Amino acid sequence: MLEIILDEFHPSTLWNGGIFIFSAFAIIIYFLLLPSSKSHSIWKSMAFLAGIAALYAALGSPLNIIGRIKFSTHIIQVILLYLIAPPLFIVGFKNEIFNQVKQVNILDNLINVMTKPVVAMSTFYLLFYGYHVPAIFSYSRLDLYLNYFVLLIIFIAAILIWIPILKPGKLSDKQKLIYGLVNILLMIPYSIFLLMAKEGIYSLYTDIDLFMSSLVVCLPDAEYLTPEFYQSLLPFDPVAEQQKGGILLLISQIVIFTVGTFAGTKIKKRNKP
Repeated sequence: MLEIILDEFHPSTLWNGGIFIFSAFAIIIYFLLLPSSKSHSIWKSMAFLAGIAALYAALGSPLNIIGRIKFSTHIIQVILLYLIAPPLFIVGFKNEIFNQVKQVNILDNLINVMTKPVVAMSTFYLLFYGYHVPAIFSYSRLDLYLNYFVLLIIFIAAILIWIPILKPGKLSDKQKLIYGLVNILLMIPYSIFLLMAKEGIYSLYTDIDLFMSSLVVCLPDAEYLTPEFYQSLLPFDPVAEQQKGGILLLISQIVIFTVGTFAGTKIKKRNKP
């Protein structure tokens, strides 16, 4: 059903050209302009490319439109944007740039403060939970540029929470295991909230007027679409979608934080003299 409906959208609507250009520029800068050391392996470059792919899939692919139609797809975007792309970027990051940044005392001090476990977690989960407050969620999604700005800020905060896990020397192995477990525990309440809700939490997925408004900001040809078309896009039970999203988020974040935490301890060991 959804596939048939999406055929009505122009390819430029389903595939975001602006995000594609941004991704292409990031790749060009990474490979052609940023300095590399001899220790920078091809696996690091592949991790960076995988991070770009995850970022583009979340924001530039048809998932971005479908996420405004199905809440469970929005959760897939969340997983890609906050749980998959950030650790891939950190693993693939060129340390030469980081070392140059650390030479600027103000930036070095700022990074050290923002990547302290308590600060990083407080920042990310305050932003993550704040964004998913129904009123704030609706307000943000009705403004295309505001929504992208908010997602960017939370994405940066997601990078901050992954740095203590994946950067050698930030935490001991035991501290990393505790830190990873705390992150899992802090994400669980939202998953449980989605699973336990007996009615639709977000009016963007139930109210036809708000639903239309949230889609219009993404559709360059919206004036040619009728209210009946928008109505046909709402065949999905909001409670079932929330439950599906809760399950996806619960399982994914447990698996990803567990794998990421153990990978972080291996990175530390591998970098020991």
